[in-house]
Amino acid sequence: MKIIVCIKQVPAKDAPLTITGNWIKESDIGFEMNEPDSFALEEALRLKEKHGGEVVALSMGPERVKQTIKEALAKGADRGIHIADDQFAQLDPLGAATALAAAVKNENADLILTGLQSDDQGFGQTGVLLAALLDRPHAANWKRDGFNGLSARYRLCFRFSPASTKYDTRR
Repeated sequence: MKIIVCIKQVPAKDAPLTITGNWIKESDIGFEMNEPDSFALEEALRLKEKHGGEVVALSMGPERVKQTIKEALAKGADRGIHIADDQFAQLDPLGAATALAAAVKNENADLILTGLQSDDQGFGQTGVLLAALLDRPHAANWKRDGFNGLSARYRLCFRFSPASTKYDTRR
C-alpha cells in the first residue's frame, strides 16, 4: 500500500508574528510541522506497519520546508517529495490543492492523508479540494475506532484496489 501524507510547515506556536504586506515576516520566527498533519503521518505509519507498503511525505514551499520533510523521514516515512517554490505561501486552498494534485498524479497512491486543517490559516479546504481534483473519495473528521479503524458521524469505508476505487457509505 502506498500512502502519501501531505505535510505543511507552519510558524511555531510560540513565534512572535509581525505582519508585512499580506503575510508574516518569516525571518524572525521558527517553523514546525503542522500538528494535524503529524497526526496524519502517525496514522500512515500505523497503516504501513499493519499492511506493509510505503509512506511518502509531501510538502510544498521554500527551501526551509526540507526540515519538515526530514522530520517526517526521521519518524518513519520512506521518502519525501518537496515541491519547491517561494511563492506557495501566497496560494489559496484551491491553488495549493492544484499544485499537490499535480505532484501526486503519477505516484499511484492507494491512500492520501492530510491533516484536518492548518495551524496557521485554518481553512480546512485543501484536503477536500485535493480529493475532488483527483476524483477520489474523501473522509474528514474521523477518529480511531479500534475495530474498523475509522468512525465518525457517518462511517465511510474505502476499499482500494489497483484497478479501481470502490467505496460505500454507512451510517
